[in-house]
Amino acid sequence: MKLIKNVSFVACLMLFPLMSSVGEEQSHVGKIQLTIEVVGLEKAQGSIYIAVYDSGDTWLGEQTVEEHQVEIARSLKDTLLTTQLYLPPGDYALSIFYDSNDNGELDTNFIGIPKEPIALSNNALSKYGPPKYKDAVFTLGAVPVVQRIVMADI
Repeated sequence: MKLIKNVSFVACLMLFPLMSSVGEEQSHVGKIQLTIEVVGLEKAQGSIYIAVYDSGDTWLGEQTVEEHQVEIARSLKDTLLTTQLYLPPGDYALSIFYDSNDNGELDTNFIGIPKEPIALSNNALSKYGPPKYKDAVFTLGAVPVVQRIVMADI
């Protein structure tokens, strides 16, 4: 009887990774792969944080579609950091920051200007204030999309 319990336990342990990957694949049903490639992190340690927005009304605010933390050491190959997200088809914009002091938040000065390096989808730049959603937005359609983003000032 004890042998049967041990065999059952081992069998469950062996099947668990398979069940996890099946559940993960099912969670991607109807979603499109977005690959995010970030360059400029060769000297960085810690994490980057990615915020996904789907509206100009919520752009750069607290309300995001998804937030994703990426450990640089685990995802950096040579000079390229790569990660994937799975999102329903639609229009999106990304905001990324490098958490240089590893406190889990974007540090800003007293008027709200970031003190840590940031980057945006489409490598959108700010002109006299925060970058515009229309400059950072891209469409995720029926095929996977790659956003290659330059993280500067590290």
